[in-house]
Amino acid sequence: MVFKEEMMTTLHIDYPEDLLEQTAQTRGDLELLAREAFLIRLYDLGKISSGKAAELLDMTRRDFLDLLDKYGVSMFDATQDVAAEAQRAIEASCIQHKPTD
Repeated sequence: MVFKEEMMTTLHIDYPEDLLEQTAQTRGDLELLAREAFLIRLYDLGKISSGKAAELLDMTRRDFLDLLDKYGVSMFDATQDVAAEAQRAIEASCIQHKPTD
């Protein structure tokens, strides 16, 4: 199997120097937090898949789905949930109104 190597770019985020001390975080901790939040938001907006986000975070898809829960983000698309619920209601209505012979 041949993997295509992706070109990576850097996103720069400015923050006050005392933020590390105020949050009791290391620079690496804040970088990981920003990376997670960025990719989770892209996933939540439907811009990337959970598999792609997991790959970019160097974790399994299962671990990424657990991370979504930690951030309070649903792994399910709300619009798909509504559509599925509407479809079930239509099907139930058709069964209830089925003419008898």
